[in-house]
Amino acid sequence: MRFSELALGQTASQTIRITPEMITGFADATGDHNPLHTDPAYAEPRFGGIVAHGVLLVGFFSALLATRLPGPGAMARSLNVRFKAPAHPGDDVRIEVKIVALVPRIRKVGLEGRAFVGERVLLHISAEALLEE
Repeated sequence: MRFSELALGQTASQTIRITPEMITGFADATGDHNPLHTDPAYAEPRFGGIVAHGVLLVGFFSALLATRLPGPGAMARSLNVRFKAPAHPGDDVRIEVKIVALVPRIRKVGLEGRAFVGERVLLHISAEALLEE
């Protein structure tokens, strides 16, 4: 999408089902084998079972920025995340993003986003992205 096609208040969303394979793959790719993510017996007393890595959810947000809003060619400049609740295998996580600022001089887009399971908020995120055009 071109910078000139963006508007304040514009939104995009996607829903992703968290799978055990996603969590295992992320742990293998990053080396983060914290037992909260890999050992059900360890994670059960604290979180009711294993939980997805928070940064895995941030990756879904990043993918939404890169593919939908602002879209291909967007380059993340900053991300600020506040984690509120965990996601578990089998959860359908809805990622939402909204444009809250546009700076034409440098083609900067300010975004706010959230991730949910049902009505439960998993994280709040704010981001800035730059566009080439």
